[in-house]
Amino acid sequence: MTSSSMTPNIAEQYDYLRAVGRMPDGEIDIARTALMLAALDRPGISFQKYEHHLEILGLDLANEGYKAETAEDRALALTDVMNARHGYEGNEKNYDDLQNANLMSVIDRRLGIPVSLGILYIHAARARGWQAEGVNFPGHFLVRVFGTSDQAIVDPFHSGRLLDARHLRDLIRTIGGDKAELKPEFYAAISDRGILVRMLNNIKVRSLQANDFSLAADVLERMSLIDPEKIEHTYEHGILLAYLGEHDKSRQKLLTCLDKLQDGQENSSLKKHILETLKDLSKATNKNVLSLISNDRDEE
Repeated sequence: MTSSSMTPNIAEQYDYLRAVGRMPDGEIDIARTALMLAALDRPGISFQKYEHHLEILGLDLANEGYKAETAEDRALALTDVMNARHGYEGNEKNYDDLQNANLMSVIDRRLGIPVSLGILYIHAARARGWQAEGVNFPGHFLVRVFGTSDQAIVDPFHSGRLLDARHLRDLIRTIGGDKAELKPEFYAAISDRGILVRMLNNIKVRSLQANDFSLAADVLERMSLIDPEKIEHTYEHGILLAYLGEHDKSRQKLLTCLDKLQDGQENSSLKKHILETLKDLSKATNKNVLSLISNDRDEE
């Protein structure tokens, strides 16, 4: 694809995702990759208006936050641009709508889930030249914005509000129950690749819940392309292809997994499942097999 106004074809889209899979995490353009993923479910749509909007977000933040030095001031400027000016909100009324995880639809409707909205927040902050990253909070994606010597956490789903320790304690108890406590790992940064996988996983989980196994298989293929080092994506894709009756494709995926698994590797249970499935692919017609890929924690 040579121009941002062009509409990439399917082959170009998949080539782009393969290239992302080979990139160091720091070279990934998270918003553009999210658009490329979105385009697979909205074929024939031009990128021009969406790339223009991404540019506008950066320009608006440059105007709004030109004096911001502290993390709080930067977070407030970011919230003003994303929520007050452009109207981005969490879609609380129709949370499970798959369009909430399609960045093109998110931009069109100004509605999304935490991770899709967070991608736009991170993009805008970085376009302004600020450091920003995803926070791997369980069950609810957050964004960390850095000032010149401090940092702040914002919640893109709830109008970009700033979260202090009390807010975070309340949030984890809402998600994990009254006895849940904050842990250091909840504040850990998540890689850009991890953010994209988290968004795709949301679509996969909801597809399985809706018995749309073909879409779930497509999503797993995308996950394996952008995150090829995680063998579980290819394994789950192979299992689901077997369930769908695509036995030759399933066998190819599962053999690829075996090639990657080295003797003595700790994940012996995965190897066992692969060998069992290869031995009798017809077993994958049993719906119980889907439990192997549908028990992921729902990370929003």
